[in-house]
Amino acid sequence: MPEPATRPARIGRTVSGRVLPVAALAALAVYAVVVPWWAGPQTADFSQALRGPGPAHWFGTDHSGHDLFVRAAEGLRVSLAIALACAVTATVLGVAVGAAAASAGGRVDMLLMRVTDGVNALPHLLLGVVVVALYPGSPWAVIASVSLTHWPQIARIVRAEMLSVRSAEYVEAAYLWGSTRGAVLLRHLLPAALPQAAVGLVMLLPHAVWHESTLSFLGLGLPPDEASLGTLLEVARGDVFTGAWWTLAAPAGVLVATTLATAGASGVLAPGPRRAGVRRGTAAPAAAGAAAPGAIARDVPAAEPPEPRVRVRGLTLRLPTDDGRLVHAATGVDLDLHAGRLTALVGESGCGKSTLASALCGLLPPGTRSAGSVRVAGREVPAADERAWRGLRGRVVGLAGQAGAATFTPVRRLGPQLAEVAASLGTPTPVPELLARVGLEESAADKYPHELSGGMAARAVLAAALAGDPAVLVADEPTAGLDPDLAGQVLRLLRGAADRGTAVLVITHDLQALDTAGAADAVAVMYAGRIVEHGPAERVLTAPEHPYTGALLAALPGRGLRPLPGLPPELTDPPGEGSFAERRGGNDVAGR
Repeated sequence: MPEPATRPARIGRTVSGRVLPVAALAALAVYAVVVPWWAGPQTADFSQALRGPGPAHWFGTDHSGHDLFVRAAEGLRVSLAIALACAVTATVLGVAVGAAAASAGGRVDMLLMRVTDGVNALPHLLLGVVVVALYPGSPWAVIASVSLTHWPQIARIVRAEMLSVRSAEYVEAAYLWGSTRGAVLLRHLLPAALPQAAVGLVMLLPHAVWHESTLSFLGLGLPPDEASLGTLLEVARGDVFTGAWWTLAAPAGVLVATTLATAGASGVLAPGPRRAGVRRGTAAPAAAGAAAPGAIARDVPAAEPPEPRVRVRGLTLRLPTDDGRLVHAATGVDLDLHAGRLTALVGESGCGKSTLASALCGLLPPGTRSAGSVRVAGREVPAADERAWRGLRGRVVGLAGQAGAATFTPVRRLGPQLAEVAASLGTPTPVPELLARVGLEESAADKYPHELSGGMAARAVLAAALAGDPAVLVADEPTAGLDPDLAGQVLRLLRGAADRGTAVLVITHDLQALDTAGAADAVAVMYAGRIVEHGPAERVLTAPEHPYTGALLAALPGRGLRPLPGLPPELTDPPGEGSFAERRGGNDVAGR
């Protein structure tokens, strides 16, 4: 660690290192705009030709008697204007191609990337010469030649950034809450990629300046009477041999200074690593109690309707791995979710609980093989058919994911995101009402996701999941990482949703919180992708019939239960590719 006395000097050097390139670029821009306007139009004065630098002419004069201080400013202005047009055009093309490739995927992505590779493989200067030769002396030809050769880099940067964001949990949650592909592109993918595209635009400026200068120097760009850095260099080529070195030094010096300043400014503008401070705190217990008063005290259990909201029979799921194999995530699962009842699905990490939650929301990965029956609200829905679930997600089945604050876009406040969820689901519920449902104050709408405590984040996710008033609510590990008091508050909120008529499935491995809150009507126990026990919560949690359930309960403090010996033979690995033992050995696809 450096000594305290050295820190101010280092901080001063860091600040100056960031400010200097931007200040130099700003000074060059002022020089390019102000000097030609202040000097006015220049006329040839051969009596002043090829005079060296001095008090009268700071940069000297050229062979026509033009003051090179003014002439270089005029050339810089033209070169910057053309370079900016080139950089903007190339960036727009790159963002369009990268966004189309990332959002469409599949064959469209492959085709666009092969086109990008083909353009990137062509020699940029050679292609620029071919384009400019068709329209000599046209600034539009220069802009087209540079733009058509420099967009692939931007396209690749944008595509890579969008692909990394597309797999984020808040994007998956946006699809779950009813957002279309276009809405996700505009609200989540593009905002994440635009800062990188802006840096790419700035970095393209020096490239465009050099390409324009090179083409003009070769006599293929702007005409000689049009001042640009390239034409000034081309004209100075003959004067240098007569000893007038300043005619080359002036435009070349301005060109190098512009390149260095722009490159330095792009480094300052590049986004660094994000640091999001997490505020620790707890939500007010009174708010949780107000959201569902008296939810736990139930003298008469809710009557079970004849037709469950969700009926799963014999569901078997096999998920693809990176090496092309399939692993069993669920085998022969039977499960019923009834209106007004809260069912808890418990089991150790990796047993397939979250995969079952994804199946009940149509969020299984491509290539999943499924068998069995899943009926939602009386309608048969293929578990692995993503399109069949689009009209059900958010409106009929809502999912509260286990990511907490990561479910929301990190760079936007909570309130607008909840409003967008409600709008995409077609519900007029205002944000304050959504927050009140889960016991959050209105001030939470003005917070960024990283400013929410663990309990507040879990409540916010529930608010988004309830925005479409779904008939079925799946809560995946809603109490993960919470202390017992906060876990109990979240479970009471879910109990309140069930009491209002929603069929609630709570997926958890936190038996302690579930046992303490006493919120569940039924408990299903999952092991190795199978439901090994399912029954009323009071019976399962006090008198388990299956050895695995007894082993789970024996780990709870104060229960005094002994693990029952031996798991029965029906819990052996299912036949086919990818056994449960292999998954436990490191391939945890089934336990997503």
